[in-house]
Amino acid sequence: MPKNRRSLVILSAAAALLIMLAFPPASLVGRGDTVILKNGVVYRGTIDKDNTIVWVYDGLKRVIIRDSKIAKIDTDTAPVNPETFDIEQPLTVHAGSMPKEVISVTASPWNDRGRRPFSYEGSRQGRVIRMEQAINKLGPQLVKIRGVDGFWQGQLATSQVPRAIVLGILAKVEQKNQKERIRVARFLIQANWFTDARAELTKILKDFPEDLELRERVSATRDSVVQLEAAETRASIDRLRKAQQYKEAAGLLKTFPEKDVAAEMIAQVEELRRADVARAGADTALADDLRVLSEKLPSKTRVAWKKPIIETLKALKEAPETVRDRFLAWQKVRDDTAKSPEIMFALAMSGYVIGPDAAVEDLSVALTLWTMRDQVQMYLASRDEPAREALLTSLNSTSLPTDEALPILVKKVDVVTRLIQRMVPPLNDDSTTDGKPKIHRVGDDENAAPTEYTVTLPPEYHPLRSYPAVVALHDGKGPAGAITWWSTEAAKRGYIVIAPEYRLSSQETEYKYSSSEHAAVELALRDAKKRYAVDSDRVFLGGQLVGANMAWDLGLAHPDLFAGVVVISGLPFKYVNRYHFNTELTHLYVAIGDLAPAANEVVFNQILKPMIMKAWDITYLEYLKRGLEDLPEEAPAVFDWMDRRRREPSPKSFKAVTARECDNRFFGVVVREFQKGRTTAPEAVDPFGKNLNPATIEMKVSAASNLLTFKTNGVPRFDVWVSPKLIDFKRKMEVKVNNISWYKGMTKPDIGQLLEDVRIRADRQQIYWMKLTAG
Repeated sequence: MPKNRRSLVILSAAAALLIMLAFPPASLVGRGDTVILKNGVVYRGTIDKDNTIVWVYDGLKRVIIRDSKIAKIDTDTAPVNPETFDIEQPLTVHAGSMPKEVISVTASPWNDRGRRPFSYEGSRQGRVIRMEQAINKLGPQLVKIRGVDGFWQGQLATSQVPRAIVLGILAKVEQKNQKERIRVARFLIQANWFTDARAELTKILKDFPEDLELRERVSATRDSVVQLEAAETRASIDRLRKAQQYKEAAGLLKTFPEKDVAAEMIAQVEELRRADVARAGADTALADDLRVLSEKLPSKTRVAWKKPIIETLKALKEAPETVRDRFLAWQKVRDDTAKSPEIMFALAMSGYVIGPDAAVEDLSVALTLWTMRDQVQMYLASRDEPAREALLTSLNSTSLPTDEALPILVKKVDVVTRLIQRMVPPLNDDSTTDGKPKIHRVGDDENAAPTEYTVTLPPEYHPLRSYPAVVALHDGKGPAGAITWWSTEAAKRGYIVIAPEYRLSSQETEYKYSSSEHAAVELALRDAKKRYAVDSDRVFLGGQLVGANMAWDLGLAHPDLFAGVVVISGLPFKYVNRYHFNTELTHLYVAIGDLAPAANEVVFNQILKPMIMKAWDITYLEYLKRGLEDLPEEAPAVFDWMDRRRREPSPKSFKAVTARECDNRFFGVVVREFQKGRTTAPEAVDPFGKNLNPATIEMKVSAASNLLTFKTNGVPRFDVWVSPKLIDFKRKMEVKVNNISWYKGMTKPDIGQLLEDVRIRADRQQIYWMKLTAG
């Protein structure tokens, strides 16, 4: 399982203290080597290698990696076994053979005896096999399971058994048996359950007071466990801050346990507390200075600025970490007595809405920027076309100071872009609460029935912050299941979860590869971006089972929408087999059980292995003795993977393939017409896409020549949305299509095109200033 470097520090400490009890932790033993990837992900296990392909097996799953992705491998020279408990579970079926293929897995919760009802369907048998499963070996990282009244041998992560059940099983050991009690303590430390371990060690000291040698060892170990608890709390503070959950992090910092904690750790915590106090004081002083500065303005001027100053002070109080840098232009000259209060105030307030590097000293211009911001926000939120036209007319007629470095149109679209990227979402609702699932209905699409989606927000959500998001595709049974799989870990990591209802009817359980299903997801994502502070460069697509089939297809069909695609027990059918080129444009994570149909021969050997060998960003995990199931234990590893990835909104080159009418947009290139025979309706596509004849689009930018070059096959007409990240709008530009110069001249930025595109797509990171039509 992936771990960050802080986890390795904690585990190293666990190894050292467990020597006192003559047993190192399971997560450091019996698992082979440590593989550290270049992106920081860490895997532990037994390593095998085949040329450029590396396998890492940790007892539960194999992770398959391209060797070029590995930074280093640390060899474990002294592996030993983890602490395990054999559980007596009488069986009625003792022998048999494991099925070759397993689908439709259903498992009920574990009872206090370590048993659960379990069923599966073998795809070739076509019948449901039911049995009771039992845990017959309990370990700190994995449990071994057997079928009681049917044959099954397998293993699961211990995390998939409720902690209360595990603790209940451990509590059944002979309480007067000193060795067994010590084994329980070792188990708990190896599982990183430090609070439970400390409690058990305290009980051992109480129950065996006469053994002085034991007391000495156990006391020393308990003291070390206290250090591990402190280190874990310290790591939680960092995690909470990364998740933008500052209040909870501050609460942990305030209540950090100091009794028996090492002086070095206490010193670190004290330094964090002092830094927090200093930062809070600086933020309060900044707000107070801004309030005092506003009071120095003439009374008539203060009236005009009343609403902006209220908004700004509220932002400094509620989300200071997000907005404090917007005042840098003002802060740099706060002590300059030559600057008048009007100039100071203009720098502060213009910097808030447009950024410190574009802040202005003219108070009237600063007020104009606030007016423009409000008009832009109203435009993006409006469904009334005449109202939008009036707002656009006003924006186009607004005068801004001339700039020798920028033509006036370029300056104006630059200003509008900056305003868009710093405002709250257009449809923001201040009454929104975090944590509770909320259902939205999108009714402004062409479908007869509105699109529905469920959304959950992370703790301490604020619209001025920017959050990663997961578009979670359900397994064919409705969005509630997707919310269940994703939301717990998403809340810990600070992710928004968006779960669309993509089915055409509530009776549908299979994915149809249709444009309507794609539209439902795209519309849900667009609507969520309009309502919530979604970072469009950190939106991920994920699903399990049927939802994973769709995630694989939709993610490769629309790689410009997602920073990565997570496929849990999904299979690559229809378009996926011909869209493999598009995998290079995103990041792909695939996890599946080795008993799933065609897991090895199709999913890995035919589809993924060739792309892994090309060093594309693909992570493949194969769970042993697991079927086609939703693998909930994979959630923490999935979020570790997502935390390290972002979308490139404007790549300088790409090649994309498309064979479906709805798969028509790739990083600003929008297909308006396909040649006959290049698109095929889903119902007519061969299961492996053999009858497809995809169109292709290639793009390359030359910054030196300000040149966009396109090579197309099967696409006679398309739109080109031009990004300022690719083209210098102060110079002449050229567009070539299939070696023919199609456009050459000065750029023509258009506020109307910019705003309408942002209003529809709601992507505030991928902004275009100009649209051209080729063909």
